[in-house]
Amino acid sequence: MRKKVFTTMLCLLFAILGITIPVLTLAAEPTSSITVTKYASDGTTVLAQVTKTVTEMEAELPVQGDGMIRYYLQGPTFDLGNLWDPHEKMNVESRDMGRPKGTAVKDLCDLVGGASSGDEIQVQASDGFSKTFDYDDVYLPEPELGKMVVCWYNEDFGGYVPDYSEGMRLVFYAETQNGSGMYVYGNWDMHETLAEPRWHYFYDGTLWPSSSGLSVKHVDRVNIFSNEEAPPHSGSTASLNAIANVILPVVGIELNLNSVDYGDLMPGQNSGTKTVIINNTGTVGCDVTVEIKGDTTTVQQFYEQSLFVQGIQYDVDTVIASVAVDGSSKVDTQLRLPSSWDQGGEQKATFIFWAEAQ
Repeated sequence: MRKKVFTTMLCLLFAILGITIPVLTLAAEPTSSITVTKYASDGTTVLAQVTKTVTEMEAELPVQGDGMIRYYLQGPTFDLGNLWDPHEKMNVESRDMGRPKGTAVKDLCDLVGGASSGDEIQVQASDGFSKTFDYDDVYLPEPELGKMVVCWYNEDFGGYVPDYSEGMRLVFYAETQNGSGMYVYGNWDMHETLAEPRWHYFYDGTLWPSSSGLSVKHVDRVNIFSNEEAPPHSGSTASLNAIANVILPVVGIELNLNSVDYGDLMPGQNSGTKTVIINNTGTVGCDVTVEIKGDTTTVQQFYEQSLFVQGIQYDVDTVIASVAVDGSSKVDTQLRLPSSWDQGGEQKATFIFWAEAQ
């Protein structure tokens, strides 16, 4: 499976897929149903379980969101002097969650008898990636946190799943705004509303708080780990404790840049070299390729003719870097504009970096 890091315009805009050591999802398809399970205090006995499709959730449970309010999370600040950014100004617009609709995690939990104080509630993706929250986070959220909602529709990103490609996605419906009037569940909000073990970090040698890493996508399960005792069994029993540690092969990369500007060029000129650092945030080594998506045919031709990566002219199938686990690779990019080029104006495109397990 290969994982793509989204980048926009020549703005290599990336989606932080941060780690709590490390946390990154496998490439997966949008989900269309959720199985809600309530476990007894032994962690294995199922007390209740139900599965609901998107159609059933929309028809039977309260719909959260009006398709008009836009919500945001926050990525790492990459500023050691401002790790938590209480004013929610840094790396917020890149964490635009759109204008979603969905079903509250609380309402899903109530389908199986609900949770109680002291219970843990886990939101899990189809590839096994998950985030766990405490009872108060889900049932009694502070305004800065807002309702936790599994979103199956997004006005800005395709509509309903599966067209909403990151759905179903956990979104935090923050009720407070930053100074720019944006509804943001930011890094400092995370610090103030969640217990420390629930905080999420992106790691590149430094632990950077990042609330966006809490936003599980492709959700297909909600699990309640309750304090209720398992019902007694009749007859004679014996027990054997077993333990195993499963390490999933997680493919993931992260870029160091928010934007790239090659400057002003004339036909026949070369731009300066721009270096992109690719960090492997998965659990397996990976080979990386890059794909150009131009807004127009002219833009596509411009970059296909002009872009050189590691000194080699762009080819969508060429491996530009092989990155070991916990490693990084520097990739030099440059534009070498042919002297025959005759189209002026600003040229904007999308670079998509693909990582594939070795």
